[in-house]
Amino acid sequence: MPLPFRTVVAAAAVTTLTGGLLAVGPVAPAAAAPAKLADDFNGDGHRDLAIGAPYKTVNGAEAAGEVVVALGAADGLTTQKVALTQSSAGVPGTPEDSDHFGISLASGDLDGDGYADLVVGADGEDVETYEGQGSVTILWGGAKPFATSTTTTVENPQQHQAHGYDVAVGDFTGDSGADLAVIEPGAIAVYKGGLARDSKPTPSYNLSVSGAGLRYTEAAVGDVNGDGRDDLAVTGDAGTGRPGTDIFTGQEGTPNRIQRVSDGDTAVALGDINGDGFDDMATSLTWPQFFSVDDPSGGSGYVTVRYGSRTGFGDPVVLHQNSAGVPGANEDGDNWGASVEIGDITGDGKAELVVGANGEQFGDLDNAGDVTVFRGSASGVSQSAVVRISQDTTGVPGAAEAGDLFGAQVRIADYDNNGKGDLAVTASFENDRSGGLWTLPGTSSGLTGSGSKSLSSADFGLAKGSRFGESLHD
Repeated sequence: MPLPFRTVVAAAAVTTLTGGLLAVGPVAPAAAAPAKLADDFNGDGHRDLAIGAPYKTVNGAEAAGEVVVALGAADGLTTQKVALTQSSAGVPGTPEDSDHFGISLASGDLDGDGYADLVVGADGEDVETYEGQGSVTILWGGAKPFATSTTTTVENPQQHQAHGYDVAVGDFTGDSGADLAVIEPGAIAVYKGGLARDSKPTPSYNLSVSGAGLRYTEAAVGDVNGDGRDDLAVTGDAGTGRPGTDIFTGQEGTPNRIQRVSDGDTAVALGDINGDGFDDMATSLTWPQFFSVDDPSGGSGYVTVRYGSRTGFGDPVVLHQNSAGVPGANEDGDNWGASVEIGDITGDGKAELVVGANGEQFGDLDNAGDVTVFRGSASGVSQSAVVRISQDTTGVPGAAEAGDLFGAQVRIADYDNNGKGDLAVTASFENDRSGGLWTLPGTSSGLTGSGSKSLSSADFGLAKGSRFGESLHD
């Protein structure tokens, strides 16, 4: 069986409150917003998390895909869930082979009713005569979320367009409304916020670049230049043997590309590491041997950090497992940087950098995987007291096993409402490719395994082999 399309490793290769599926009924009319969190789908004041299993078989259709939304509570994420496929009530389409429903996920209040909405990409969806055109579905939040939905309209549809390869939500025009950016390998379509639930959204504009374009792979949203508008960083392959990342700054009208840097390709994250009010960027390159770059990692993978300013990003700072203070050692195929995330775990106003390495080997355990956590500081990423966490870390449930791919995806958010970011980590091949999710609580002294929780695919009622955790929502 092929390895995940997006997750290359070193190998030749809600329930109701009482435990059943959460009943999804008509959405109650929007009143005063019960919460203003971009990931609170049911308006109860707690953050929720959408986890993708885009390669899951649904109704006999291989890799049709499923999304599970784990609902939050006062003490963090729970096994109360909403399970969504293209056979669910309120979700358009039909499960078909290689749709990849859930390959990309994002959230935000796209209709301005005070409830977060869920955006789901299915890059392999066939639409009419266009094989692999791809689709994006907006599932509307509410007191009983996801009862209704809409799909985006694609201008100039093409074969194998892969519309929805990634999705991102942010206020790119500074009007306090959430806009939707849909990433295709060769384009970025932006849908203006304030959408009506019964609409068929059409792109307000397409972000284009002059000269050679990138084959885009992943997007991140943040405020790079400190102007209060969201900016968009999109990483990819320049098609000339070199990686690259385009940075578009939000502004009234159409976001403007201000910069292209020659690093990235695999994953990208934005956040304020040094606490200066400008978001910084981390990009990764996990298989550098396939690019025309100087590889400091010996095929292990490396991460490039650039610090934000009013005029964009500065010079690169490169990190890998042979860098000073970084645990482990460079080994070909570690896939160091398979996932990256920036968020404030300690609550001190300076964000931490988390790097997933789902191909990391422990002894003879190939592709067991781990994550590395760097503290933020006034001078940037600290290479002191760097923490390495795996399933063998004290307090983390489970045990490292060959082929788990721990660190496949990472996300930081305050799930337990204590003002400190908690780390969500997936291992999409855990338990014979069934998948799993771990949450590690943030503390003022940093991240440890203490207090960690694990939620398996079985906890959410998924069948074995579902590859739960191939994606997490942005």
